[in-house]
Parts: sequence; structure tokens; C-alpha cells
Amino acid sequence: MINVLLIEDSTVFVMGLKLALSAQKDFASVQDVATPGAAVAFLNAHPETDVAVVDITLEAETDGLTLLGIIREAFPSVRTLVLSHYKKPAYILKAISSGACAYLAKDSAPDSIAGAIADVAGSKCLFFGETIDSARIIRLFGGKENLEARKPQGLTPRELEVLQLTTSGYSNAQIASALEISLNTVDSYKERIKGKFGLDSIVECVAHAVADGLVNV
Repeated sequence: MINVLLIEDSTVFVMGLKLALSAQKDFASVQDVATPGAAVAFLNAHPETDVAVVDITLEAETDGLTLLGIIREAFPSVRTLVLSHYKKPAYILKAISSGACAYLAKDSAPDSIAGAIADVAGSKCLFFGETIDSARIIRLFGGKENLEARKPQGLTPRELEVLQLTTSGYSNAQIASALEISLNTVDSYKERIKGKFGLDSIVECVAHAVADGLVNV
């Protein structure tokens, strides 16, 4: 039997999802909170929680993507699944890098969501439901092996930050200041990025990353 925590600030959506999940025989408990702080407090008080279902657009305190990382570090036994309106690869990449075991769109069928939660609780991982083009996601993330390693395109979270800031027009000095690292470190990250993309210039890396939805312009 599965114990589920819904972390969602839309009351109407929570009501519908709780109704759908409560009708499933596999779920012992379906609770909900609206903020990251309440989620952390709940998980501290309920170590038996199996799966946390996270909305990445939480408005209070911090966003759901940041919360995923907090849950991964503080509650390693709790597996996470993202439910979001967003289907952009950049959001999915970040969610997986932050520890999510699955990423489903909110327009997924209730039975599909329930099945995904059960699969996540059963230690299955890395799937995207029927309304996200999973084949495209796997291609963008460098294939199944790379995706399963949770290292889309082989880039680390910090390398993704450097690539995003570069895409946003930041100079090396501005990137160094924003990330509180040295100029030499910025250069090192860019060299690693070029190596992982197999390209000769950071401009080419940016172009490919934008085309693939890995970074936002």
C-alpha cells in the first residue's frame, strides 16, 4: 500500500486528483500540502511517505524544482514525481537532474497518473506519460543510457547554469560574478561543455542547446 503526498497549491486540482487516487486500491493514504515548507514539515512527521507528487510552479517560499532537490537530500527514501502544465524539455531536464523519477503533464488521464505513482513507488523510474513525446525527450537527453544516469547531454547542473547564462548574453566576467566562481573556472566549464557537445565553439553549443530546448533564450 502506497502513502502519497501531493504538493500542489491549486485547490481544485488537488480535490480532483485526491478523489481519483482514493478510488485506487493501491493507495493507503493520499495527503496534500500547498507550500514547500509544509511539505518538509509533513515529511519530517511522516517518514512512511513513499511518493511525493510535486508541482513545479509553486508560488510560496520556493519553486517545485528547488523543492525536488531538498527532498532528494533530506528525505532520500521518498521518491518524487512531477506533475506540471509545462512540457518543455528544459523543465523536464531540470526536474530529472533534481531527482524526479517521472515527469507527467497535468493533462494526463487520472489512471495514467495513478499508474505512474505506483510505478515510482515500485522503484521504476524515468517515464513521461502519454501526453509528452518521450521519444523526443530521450533523444534530447542523449539517449536512454544518458537519461537513466540523470545526466541529460552529460551536463552537470553547474554546466547547465553556465550554458544558460551564456545563452542569456552574460560575459565570462558576469558569469563568474553571478555564480561566485573564478574566470578560469568559467573557461573550464565552457571547455567541458564543448567537449560534451562535440563542438568547437561555445556559440555552436548555445545554438544546439536552444534548438533542443535545453536552455531558454
